[in-house]
Amino acid sequence: MSLFRKSYRSILLIILIFIGLIMTVLFLRNTIPTRGFTSTLVTSWLGLVARLFGVKIKSYGTPLHEKTLFVSNHISWLDIFVIGKLIPVHFLSKYEVKTMPVFGWLATRAGTLYIKRGNKHSATNVNDEIVDALKIKHNALVFAEGTTTDGHIKKFHSRMMQSAIDAQAMVQPVAIFYPKKNLKTQKQELNPVTLFIANMTMGESYDLIARSPSIDVEVHFLKPISVTEESREEITQHAFDEVVEAIKSIKGA
Repeated sequence: MSLFRKSYRSILLIILIFIGLIMTVLFLRNTIPTRGFTSTLVTSWLGLVARLFGVKIKSYGTPLHEKTLFVSNHISWLDIFVIGKLIPVHFLSKYEVKTMPVFGWLATRAGTLYIKRGNKHSATNVNDEIVDALKIKHNALVFAEGTTTDGHIKKFHSRMMQSAIDAQAMVQPVAIFYPKKNLKTQKQELNPVTLFIANMTMGESYDLIARSPSIDVEVHFLKPISVTEESREEITQHAFDEVVEAIKSIKGA
């Protein structure tokens, strides 16, 4: 049954990608505003992909509407489709995504920004690009850990917080978690099929997710942070603390 599930989902995904390519050529221009047909098109398509994989989204809190730097933890490639369904944002992604066949082009046309890891010049450039997006009242999102994790939050990097300060935008922490109850402990743990860490390949992760009957996910939009009241390091620590507490709450720890 799981192989059949993977097969028909893969077929439907190909169809969705084909539709996405057509819509992208016609309507997307490397940006995503906070309202209007373009943003609806992108958020709807991302939501359809999430639904295709059986993802059931529960959203808590209220995301700010515009000129906001969202700061999130990062667990899976599914995060893009889940959060992108809920808010129109310019995602910040590693440069390797841009070079991916088809998906890289789609991501770029949908306003994704890219950073080369360990490259200070790239970080400076992308910071300027985020500032430009925020100044025209668009939103951006950074996965502040810089990598995917097993649900145990790693240190948030502060460099990209400077873009919110430079643009005088708000910062809003976001906590994302894929809960699955441990029948022995009766506590919520991270659903293992969503793991995308260590040496796991994209193909291996896709296989686990595509075969899974359904996946629950919680997204918590937490209390916004004003950049006029805290330094870059303080904003980073504040966002980290908020996300950590939210994840603990989800787990029931």
